[in-house]
Amino acid sequence: MEQDQRTVLIAGGNGNVGGGAATALAKRGARVVLLGRKPGPLEGRAAKIREVLAEDGSAYPDIETLSLDLADMDDVRRAADEAQRRFPEIDALILSVVCLGQHGPKVQSDGHELMFKTNVMGPFLFTELLAERLERAGALVIHVVAPFYEAIDWNDLESIEHYEDEPAYHRTKTMNRMIAAELAHRHEGAITSLAFDPGFIIDKHDPTLKDRWPSGFTGLYWRVATALVAKPPHVAGEPMAELVLRSDRQALNGALFKLGKRVAKPDRAMSDETGRRRLWDELVRMVQPSAIAPTDSAHAGEDATPT
Repeated sequence: MEQDQRTVLIAGGNGNVGGGAATALAKRGARVVLLGRKPGPLEGRAAKIREVLAEDGSAYPDIETLSLDLADMDDVRRAADEAQRRFPEIDALILSVVCLGQHGPKVQSDGHELMFKTNVMGPFLFTELLAERLERAGALVIHVVAPFYEAIDWNDLESIEHYEDEPAYHRTKTMNRMIAAELAHRHEGAITSLAFDPGFIIDKHDPTLKDRWPSGFTGLYWRVATALVAKPPHVAGEPMAELVLRSDRQALNGALFKLGKRVAKPDRAMSDETGRRRLWDELVRMVQPSAIAPTDSAHAGEDATPT
């Protein structure tokens, strides 16, 4: 099997999709760095991947971990600094982040909502803080998205005033698509950014699964879906690893993939140029403009009113 020494950071590396990608990349010899909130589970995932690769007879570099709390912008900055100290080159960043908040909104002491911070603000800030390092390597950024569209309420961006669990979650994943496309535009030729829809991926053998189900009808739906249609992590991990290793990655810029297949039909959220720009500028304001470059000159003076 092809060996590759690229350094790949995986936010959500302890999850189903992120863990699948980590295993597939490690099998190919990539230097995998698992990012997540709790060091213990991260180390457990790293040990599990080592066991899988040892059984498979694969040669692989050590799997590293880096703690990152995407709901804490100060910790995001700390983790970005640490990543840049530890990894001179970052060849790919996989943002496989899923926080489904129930019984919200959960407004934090900084005034922002927890699920919005975890799914949108934190990944956005982390990526932008690493942008120069990513550009230097001509890196690939994969945004793991979901097959939902939920219109953005620009007067209630974080779904605080009108919070419903599922629509609020769907709205954050719609934003992930928009950010993927806007990053592709703003860093075209330097960073390749794409959206990746893995479908419903669940590790049915995960012993902690029973403790992580949502409550109520949502939890019941997930249990039934897991039994009937869920696919194992490698189904998503393998095509993600192939995308990271492709030599023509710039040709993928701004694309949407459904597992290993590029989606030809224009995506509603990714095609919304006006909305993408407005969301980007709102996020820059939220995470402190001094940390991120302002709107590029190509957009300067354009109307930011949403369509």
